[in-house]
Amino acid sequence: MRFRATHKRFSGRTHPGRRDGPNEDVVGWDEASNFWFVADGMGGHASGDVASRVVKETLLGEGLTLPLVEAIRKAHETVAATAKTNTAYDNMGSTVVATRIGERKAEIAWVGDSRAYLWRDGSLSAITRDHSYLEVLRTQENLSEEQLRGHPNRNLVTRTLGIGTPEPSVATLALQRRDWLLLCSDGLNDELEDREIAEVLRTHPQPERATEALIEAALAKGGRDNVSALVVEYDGPSASDFSSAGSQKLRAMLPIIGGMAAATLVAVMWWWFYGR
Repeated sequence: MRFRATHKRFSGRTHPGRRDGPNEDVVGWDEASNFWFVADGMGGHASGDVASRVVKETLLGEGLTLPLVEAIRKAHETVAATAKTNTAYDNMGSTVVATRIGERKAEIAWVGDSRAYLWRDGSLSAITRDHSYLEVLRTQENLSEEQLRGHPNRNLVTRTLGIGTPEPSVATLALQRRDWLLLCSDGLNDELEDREIAEVLRTHPQPERATEALIEAALAKGGRDNVSALVVEYDGPSASDFSSAGSQKLRAMLPIIGGMAAATLVAVMWWWFYGR
């Protein structure tokens, strides 16, 4: 059963940034499926804009009929197949981060370094972990955020749709009413630190203004890459409400359960002493 929101607030925007060439980012969604995504054609590879467009067409086509991870795998296969049709498309690839929102939860899947964040009660937290060389360094060498930001290989990804056999990573998130999910390409988080992203969201409580302000902030910091931001507000019942309701129901049942247990115990004892 699909979650049906009483109303949705969301906004998705993409900008080519202050770099030459086509915008290799795409944003997309299907409201009927509660499905949103951001894809980033690989800079430095051939025809990144073609790769991300193929991802978008696949996810909004056959992908809508598939489970989320299978939809992303299908997008990978389609990019790889398209690359074989033209030598100009050799080695093209794309990242993707996508979410499908259900009642009280969201499933997030990703390949590459496009990210998903949760904005809840004025606090920003990362949901995804980049498939990148820098993430390997962060784990193995315990480098600081400042060291990572200045690293010459900061844009090197380790998983890419269309190249090799990338396996999507998956996270399932319990949702609270008024949570925001932020999906973005690396053009946003390469320019803005998480604290700066949080400040923009804090001062722009409407998704449309938030996405505008995020892109404006990234451009103001340099805008060295294409930049995309997509914000979705969850307006369904909270996971904690469900848990609380279950607990209240259980508490209400305890006297009945206790009474039944006591009656059963009396009956067993009567049978033991008198009925055998």
